Amino acid sequence: MAGTVIAMEVVALVVAYLAFGWPMLVVGAPVIVGTALVLLVVHVSEEPRRRLAAFRADRRKQPRPPQGGLMSGFYELPVQRVTSGGSTTWGPANRAGAPRV
Repeated sequence: MAGTVIAMEVVALVVAYLAFGWPMLVVGAPVIVGTALVLLVVHVSEEPRRRLAAFRADRRKQPRPPQGGLMSGFYELPVQRVTSGGSTTWGPANRAGAPRV
């Protein structure tokens, strides 16, 4: 895409030179150099942005520690569960962060 932009500017400068003469080179040449510098800066700044995006994506893939804290499960109502022997027991809800009994 950058090559296309520079090529269109060069074509426009050649057409302007043929139509108006050498004064167009005074205006057009610095514009082409400026465009080339801007495209170079954008190209150089893309690598750190790509690395940052990859770092953020890797950070999201890492497993998070289970949520819970000092009071996790304190306010939960106990639920009735059926054990393998067929008897029922009461205990905390089975979810992440709930204390194990």
